[in-house]
Amino acid sequence: TVLCNLKPAKMRGVESAGMVLCGSDNDEGKVQLLEPPADAEIGERINVEGYEEPMPDPVLKSKTQQKVWPRVAEDLKTDGEGRAVYKGKPLLTSAGTLRCPDLKDAPIS
Repeated sequence: TVLCNLKPAKMRGVESAGMVLCGSDNDEGKVQLLEPPADAEIGERINVEGYEEPMPDPVLKSKTQQKVWPRVAEDLKTDGEGRAVYKGKPLLTSAGTLRCPDLKDAPIS
């Protein structure tokens, strides 16, 4: 699941232009990509239940724009069923909730 488009930059010799969301278990060192429902459309926006639909910038270019992430990240996690949530509200596609099936009550970054 791509969180946002970023200004292209080389990371470990590979050009990257996006930020992905993963759940993690720091105790076990386990990392898992968030999974959208199988019927979700490629490229569709993720919404948070109960929040207005986001109107994102096409690309986060400046360091100031990128500073939003730390404020949001502290409230992103998986719940006891592995569903991705923000402040307890599910992250949704038109086909349902994003999940991290193997990680429960884990931070998302």
